[in-house]
Amino acid sequence: MVATILPVLLIENDDRLRRSFLDYFRRHGLSIVEAVDIDDAEAVLSKTRVGMAILDGDIPGPDSALSCHRLRSAHPMLPIVLMTNRADLDSQLKGFTFGIDDYWQKPFPLSLAVAKSRALLRRLTVQPNSLDPFYLGSTLVDLHKRVIVRRGTVIPLKSKEHGILQILSAAESGPVRRDALLASVWGYNSVPVTRTVDNYIVSLRQKIEEDPRNPCYLITVGRVGYRLNRD
Repeated sequence: MVATILPVLLIENDDRLRRSFLDYFRRHGLSIVEAVDIDDAEAVLSKTRVGMAILDGDIPGPDSALSCHRLRSAHPMLPIVLMTNRADLDSQLKGFTFGIDDYWQKPFPLSLAVAKSRALLRRLTVQPNSLDPFYLGSTLVDLHKRVIVRRGTVIPLKSKEHGILQILSAAESGPVRRDALLASVWGYNSVPVTRTVDNYIVSLRQKIEEDPRNPCYLITVGRVGYRLNRD
């Protein structure tokens, strides 16, 4: 089965610019969906799985840093690109602090936007089985539906719990550092207090483990972090 390249989400309120992006990306073989503001983007993301988001930092509403923070908090695994007229270093650093993955200074040619998007999407291409349900003992973990099924009971996963499980699962039983989990799931705006991760691991163990005090699946690795034992 061929790996799936997910669509790009463009968050842009300028009709002319948005249409230019849509037409150009589609002509060059990239799937793209649109939103005019953050609320509209959340509505799209509730129905459509995307590979990355391109956010215009000049759209009405919250400033770009708050918009990035809102997207990152709700969708910890979503790559976010911020495009803006602001060229100063402080603005760029602020964007990365709030969890963006790339910063595009306007104006730029759409050919460059397509090239950069292709490069980012290639690195994040979803393999067909990456979100397939799997068992931890008798407990079913369904990352696509964001639920755990234990003894017939469906238990929803919180956003951060889902992000942790997705990263641990992708590590293929290898250890993942606490600071790596903080950066990927919480975003760079988070204060690096490792107990934040530990507390969510405790919560996940309550949902997954038969004996949370003696875990078989969410394993602590020394002073490093955690690994997911799927054997």
